[in-house]
Amino acid sequence: MKKTKTTRKKTKVIGTKTYIDRDTGELNEMQVVSIEERDANFHKIWLGHIVQALDLIGNKKIKVVNYIMENLNSDNLFIKTQRDVADDLNISYRTVALTFKALQEADFMKQPKRGIYQINPNVIFKGGKEKRLNILLQYQALDKESESDQD
Repeated sequence: MKKTKTTRKKTKVIGTKTYIDRDTGELNEMQVVSIEERDANFHKIWLGHIVQALDLIGNKKIKVVNYIMENLNSDNLFIKTQRDVADDLNISYRTVALTFKALQEADFMKQPKRGIYQINPNVIFKGGKEKRLNILLQYQALDKESESDQD
C-alpha cells in the first residue's frame, strides 16, 4: 500500500541578521530561514454531511464507524468498549468486533488500552494543525510502544 504524505516542510527566507560570535566577539551576517511543518494531502469535508450520507446508505458497519466519529473526544480518542458500542447501536457484538478489527488493520485506529481507541489523525481530526501534529506523534508512538513490548 502506498503511503500518503501527510505533512510537508515549508522553508521561507526571512532575511539577514547580524549575530555576535560568543567566543570571538566577531560580528557575522547570516541568512535567517524559517522552517514550518504544514499539513499536506488533506481535503476539507463537513463531517456532519458525510455522516448523514453514510447513514442513508445503511450497513451496520458504517453505523459503527459513524458512531466512532461522532463520539471522539478532543484528543482524538474513542473511549468505549466494543460491548458498549454494540449495546448503544443495538447491533451484534460480532459485527462491532469485526468492524473494529478491520479499522485497526486499515490503520484507522489503534487500541492502546482496553476500551480506549486512538483514531489516526491522518484520517480524521477535529482541531488545529498544531494539535493534530501533536496527536499524530502520540499515534505514531503507539507503534514504537507495541514494538518494545514484543521485545
